[in-house]
Amino acid sequence: MKFLLAALALGVALPAQAFAAVPAAAPVAEGDLQKLVALLAPEESVGRIAGRAFDLGMNQQLAADPKVKAIYDANPGLREQVGGQLRDQFTRILVAALPSLRGEIAGIIMAELTPGEIADTLTFFASPPGQKVRAQVYETMGSAPGQSPQEMQQAAIAAVMEKMTPEDYPALMAFAGSTAAQKMGSVNPKIATASQAWALKLVAANRPQMEGFATRAVADYLRKKRG
Repeated sequence: MKFLLAALALGVALPAQAFAAVPAAAPVAEGDLQKLVALLAPEESVGRIAGRAFDLGMNQQLAADPKVKAIYDANPGLREQVGGQLRDQFTRILVAALPSLRGEIAGIIMAELTPGEIADTLTFFASPPGQKVRAQVYETMGSAPGQSPQEMQQAAIAAVMEKMTPEDYPALMAFAGSTAAQKMGSVNPKIATASQAWALKLVAANRPQMEGFATRAVADYLRKKRG
């Protein structure tokens, strides 16, 4: 069974204007960089999106294979048991590889933002309005992982603005007017591209293992049902 992961482009599409990025010249505070990357690629959110992307991929694969779909339709418990096991295994694979993705994101941010801009970005995303932005972006990605990055960005921005309160606007406007926010317009596509490549590479590397597990799990389920 093949598993669709193109939807798992984990680049965070943030509400920022697109300006040319300027490479950083000064050393960046390692703590700020790592904290920012952890906020942009949190383990819990990545795991949740991985599970939803798996479900989407499995649905599409079953729809494309009438014979396999007929087996699942004839055995209602098969999807829950086998699909659940595969989803858990798939999620563990991605979460275990998350440090490598964070390393790539850190490299992109360090090359594009100055130390001060990294600190400004960290301050915003750790603030209440920044937390709302991050939560909504991942909620949008998780609810419709088949959307394009542009569609996700538009949906996330619209949803975020509906949830903003008057108390949120000072921090939001301050960050929106900063050079850090301006540069995120060019940083986000690079993060999205790197994230998608990371996910697809993991899929390719683990596909034989996952397909073998799926075949054995289905056979075991049907054998126990007959027995």
